[in-house]
Amino acid sequence: MLKTILIGLDGSAYSDTALEMALDWGRRFDAMLVGLGIIDEPTTARPQPLPPGSAPFRARRDEAVLAGARRKVEGFLGRFSVRCAEAGVACKVLQDSGLPWAQIVRESQRYDLVLLGKKTYFHFETDEGVDDTLHQVLRNGARPVVTAPEVLDGRGVVVAYDGSMPAARAAQALQDTGLDLGEDVHVVTLGPDFTAAAVCAGRAAEFLGYHGIKAAALPVVAEAPPAEVLIDQVRRLSPRLLVMGAYGRSRWREYVFGSTTRALLKTSPVPLLLCH
Repeated sequence: MLKTILIGLDGSAYSDTALEMALDWGRRFDAMLVGLGIIDEPTTARPQPLPPGSAPFRARRDEAVLAGARRKVEGFLGRFSVRCAEAGVACKVLQDSGLPWAQIVRESQRYDLVLLGKKTYFHFETDEGVDDTLHQVLRNGARPVVTAPEVLDGRGVVVAYDGSMPAARAAQALQDTGLDLGEDVHVVTLGPDFTAAAVCAGRAAEFLGYHGIKAAALPVVAEAPPAEVLIDQVRRLSPRLLVMGAYGRSRWREYVFGSTTRALLKTSPVPLLLCH
């Protein structure tokens, strides 16, 4: 069961939702929440060609930007501590400086789970898509990651299971964390052959059943891209959590065929529990 949850705080609506999820889980599991604020000093102070005589101006400018970033991070951490105190949930705060994804990966080794917004803004900038911080954490981290949308809804859990090692690790993460919360679990396996899909889904459902999680196998015959079919199942079942393996293909195959992980991070209306 969850004992510690690391939350990346960046002041965005997604970060706020992540905190609300963490507060709920903190109360349920008596878990400690760890709020992490990051000053992205390497990006802010990245060397750039400068015209003669402008170096002192650039140094003052960088110092002012970093001071502003520190104030923002301190504000995030202060609000986090207040919310935890109001909810009666144990917490601690961390303030790091460095590349955001690298700091999250390093700090996460101490904790059970990482919670991030599905879009993150550690540069304090607006980005139209999922930024690189989340993808780097998923690729390089050693802990399960939950991504938070802007709005929470639904009940139950969908496990997207394809028999891969990342999918098996994701199913185990659901069992380890207790995030099924005793609700209905559907193991969805996609494929062109119903029997093969049913056998694959049944393996994961049986594993979960051994740990007291009642899971129903749901084989789906489909030839459409996996992300589209899974989103259709999410809309039909209305779960509060989608569990899946992340980046099950090689990087070359992702480049050629597209990534189910990236597509679902972009389009899923519900939180994702992901393992690489």
